[in-house]
Amino acid sequence: MDISRRDLFRIGIVGAAPALAVTSEETDAYGGWTKKRFEKTGFFRLDQDDRWWMVTPEGHAFLSFGVNHIHGGWWKAPYNRDHWARQFGVSGASDPRFDDRLRRWLMDLIPELGFNSVGVHTDLNLINTPRPFIPYVARFEPIDIPHWKAPGPSEFPDVFSESFREHTLRLARREVAPLRDDPMVLGYAMTDCPIFTDWDAKERGDTLYGAPRSALPTFPRVLRNLPAGNAGKRVYVETVVDLYKGSISDFNAAYGTEFQSFDSLEAAADWRPTTSPANAQETRDNTAFLRRVVDRYYDVAREAICRQDPNHLFLGDKLNGNTDTADTVVDITAQYTDLVFYQAYGRFGWLEPSLDRWSQAAGKPLFNGDGSFATPAVNMPRPYGPLAEDHEERAAWTLEYAGRALSRPDFVGWSYCGLIDTWTDLSERKQLRQHAGVMSPTGEFHEPMRSAMRKIADRLYETARE
Repeated sequence: MDISRRDLFRIGIVGAAPALAVTSEETDAYGGWTKKRFEKTGFFRLDQDDRWWMVTPEGHAFLSFGVNHIHGGWWKAPYNRDHWARQFGVSGASDPRFDDRLRRWLMDLIPELGFNSVGVHTDLNLINTPRPFIPYVARFEPIDIPHWKAPGPSEFPDVFSESFREHTLRLARREVAPLRDDPMVLGYAMTDCPIFTDWDAKERGDTLYGAPRSALPTFPRVLRNLPAGNAGKRVYVETVVDLYKGSISDFNAAYGTEFQSFDSLEAAADWRPTTSPANAQETRDNTAFLRRVVDRYYDVAREAICRQDPNHLFLGDKLNGNTDTADTVVDITAQYTDLVFYQAYGRFGWLEPSLDRWSQAAGKPLFNGDGSFATPAVNMPRPYGPLAEDHEERAAWTLEYAGRALSRPDFVGWSYCGLIDTWTDLSERKQLRQHAGVMSPTGEFHEPMRSAMRKIADRLYETARE
């Protein structure tokens, strides 16, 4: 373990008496800190004094410490469904009362651990039926290209087309409008680590954040191969005309093609389905065009949300901090979002330079939408995240991350991944990678992880006391 004793002293594992915990009398109905007040608006928002804060509907300072992966099916796996059916006093996982008993159990457990919100990876029917019992991140997904789904070319729409704009507006009317007046909504998040860059799309081995998979398409590769007459193809050609200063011969030299003009490039369908990683000019071109794609996508999404709901925050996609995605597009996305919403699996010392870059490029606060550390087990040999030797080291890493992140004036939230372990026989996808929680699949806590969660919650507003 390479955390200094000074760091352990600061985060409360060893040494003198810990800082005073925030008591229930000091928090409002949303988990906000009543000792620090801002204007009351009836909805979650952001504000800034000596640091960035989220602000509760009642006008109190709020830092989000949430939990991800509340999925009902994870309590109904072959290895644990009988246990939970007995605990909930129902006949089995298919009993209509199962989900209601699970929800009641979660209503007690989540606050007991100190979590004051739930993250985007959550079955909201368990949280919101019949009404939300805790602040939550809502989903709005005009595109569906997360890294773990292995999307094909058809999943990358022409975002420059009017049909995409109409699709996004329809989706907002269906999914955003009903939440307009819900005070429990923290904000709207879109795709989970979308496939944007060539790094995102390349063939992948076993990584901290995902299982092995084949290479995938990207927006530049899909849209540049559309037939003439498509809006995305026109924008691609406009982009390369600018990059090559109108010289089709220079473009041909870069790509080994023989187009007579940029008009003939626009007319050519399926002319380059793959990308050469060794071609630096092609990489430059793809990045320049991708930034235009992301700008258009976010412009359309923001418009659709604001038409239906002017009350809540727009978080945007959960950008992959383990690839080059955030560095490539965060200055674009931040023009439309209220904060930088990212995912990153790694120790804080590794991550901090990235946070500095993203904060400077965006000028917006930071919110870690997913991330954690893990300890392998017999039935969970390859969990997501950096692997600690045991749960004591895992808890120390977790406390270090929380302490150092929350001490930053630009950091406003972390959705921890996650609550319950998943084992390899939950699903085919879990054979290669599993999720590690703070408890086993049958509810036994991993100590000292439970106390680590509670320590983070109790010290959540310590930075404001200094």
